[in-house]
Amino acid sequence: MAIKVRSLNGKIYTLDQNRVKVKELFKILGLLSEEYIVVKNGRILTEEDEIVDGDEVVLYPVVSGG
Repeated sequence: MAIKVRSLNGKIYTLDQNRVKVKELFKILGLLSEEYIVVKNGRILTEEDEIVDGDEVVLYPVVSGG
């Protein structure tokens, strides 16, 4: 198995790792953690949360404004 990461723009990343922290995920994908939130099973993950083999997460872009 692997860790599957989906983004809203249709990109799917597959990581052949057994476990990775969210903050490491951003480094691996070359993304800034300030620009995305990571969601697994409807729960927002923190940078210290771990994603493990078989998990599927979704990257949501952060939107701000007024």
